[in-house]
Amino acid sequence: MAEQANKLELHYYFRDNSHSMNAFIRNQCEKELLSISKEIILIFDIDVEIESEAFDEGGLKEVWKFIGKNSNQITTLITLISIFIARIPVENKELTRLQIENLSLDNELKREELRKIRDTIRNDKLVSEDTLQNALDILDEDYKVNWRRSNFYKRLVTYPKIDKLSVQRLNFNNKPIEEAKTIKKSAFAYFILHSDNVASLIDDNAIIEIISPVLKKGNFNWKGLYNGKVISFEMSDKQFKNDVLDKKIEFMNGTAIRCVLQQNRQIDESGIIKVTQNRVLTVQEIIRGVDLAATNQSSQLRREKIAASGQFEINFGEHKRVLGNKEY
Repeated sequence: MAEQANKLELHYYFRDNSHSMNAFIRNQCEKELLSISKEIILIFDIDVEIESEAFDEGGLKEVWKFIGKNSNQITTLITLISIFIARIPVENKELTRLQIENLSLDNELKREELRKIRDTIRNDKLVSEDTLQNALDILDEDYKVNWRRSNFYKRLVTYPKIDKLSVQRLNFNNKPIEEAKTIKKSAFAYFILHSDNVASLIDDNAIIEIISPVLKKGNFNWKGLYNGKVISFEMSDKQFKNDVLDKKIEFMNGTAIRCVLQQNRQIDESGIIKVTQNRVLTVQEIIRGVDLAATNQSSQLRREKIAASGQFEINFGEHKRVLGNKEY
């Protein structure tokens, strides 16, 4: 990576040797590539602007010019983008739980690794292959850039005119500084993610202040305040629903429940994870001010947790002990 680059060329090759492309598909592809670039810029804290130059024929060539004060940062950024776009991912069918949960960089080890990479890109005149590989490893585990790359190839895979595409780094004189990385259409499918489902979030001790309970039979959503936000949720605790319908449980202003809340999620077109459904699986306590009333379901839930952990309960009249692997 000794020679500096400040431009990235994307070359579309067409089966009919034409030099035009469906404008909607081209604009959608450009949007995804610019979004990939934006995410990488944010991840590695690079100060740069991107300009689009007039595209050339020969199939169809688009050129992006990267402008910034640090030419080393720009070269590294262009290198990362070009490799990420062209390198077939190891896992390509769906986003792994690791990518979704661990890749938000809240892991201290990952934060420290990212800090080192940022400092290297910012200060070193020559970024080593090891640093590049470490940076690419972070991108491989980032769901947003993976999702955007998937969208890019998803736009192209059904476009009949296209035969292949290539990416190439250019220097300040518009001369290639490397051999173009070519991706044939037959490989496009390897980049596409086929599921937008994300692992559900489970909060075992969710506190929901009830705004609107459902007091009649039917599949109606409840409404409550959870973590400072108003949510609609499905009450899946049948016993609790029946107790409400039988008027064994009444609600007053400020009544809340402590419960097991499941939040189902999906990734939207922009790569943003959104909650699509909230479900209260088990109500454990009813909270009215300082008064707490445990439900029968909470005892059942506790017994299930004990059984799952390999422990067991012994009841002696009013005395109850939980026995595990300890010797007594």
